[in-house]
Amino acid sequence: MSTPTARVPAPPTDPAEQLQWLVDRAAISDLLVEFARTLDEKDFEANTALYLPDGTFTVEGAPFVLVGHEQLMRTGSPTGLAKWHATWHLSANHAIHVDGDTATTRSYLIGVHRFTEDKHRHADGAGWYDCTLRRTPEGWRFATVRIHEVWMAGEPLPEVAPGGPPAAG
Repeated sequence: MSTPTARVPAPPTDPAEQLQWLVDRAAISDLLVEFARTLDEKDFEANTALYLPDGTFTVEGAPFVLVGHEQLMRTGSPTGLAKWHATWHLSANHAIHVDGDTATTRSYLIGVHRFTEDKHRHADGAGWYDCTLRRTPEGWRFATVRIHEVWMAGEPLPEVAPGGPPAAG
């Protein structure tokens, strides 16, 4: 029986490189948490600022790709996340791979979307985010965010018109 190979690369051995590796991983994990927070607080301007100017957002199988800050702001439109009475996004299991000034992540998500004041009316989904990031003078920013949905529960999500913003985040 062979020994399984770890998918997470070992940290550097040089102390200075180890410190930078830890700082980068902490900053990227904070960015992933901030992504969820800004969605749930409906702070779409702050959410858009987490992306590079040409950053992209996609949902696997959805009929749209949002590219650039102007399109990313559509997330906050009445047909995007702004239509929900409340949302709650959990971001966990942050797998972070840093390679110089670029990084890739996979983080698990659970998203709850309440239709109205009634806490019993909601649409839920879970899966993971696969992201690519680049280091900028302002810190790490998303180049791409891609949602892979694994399951949905509760009421069906409303349909999204082709080219429109996402129904769930």
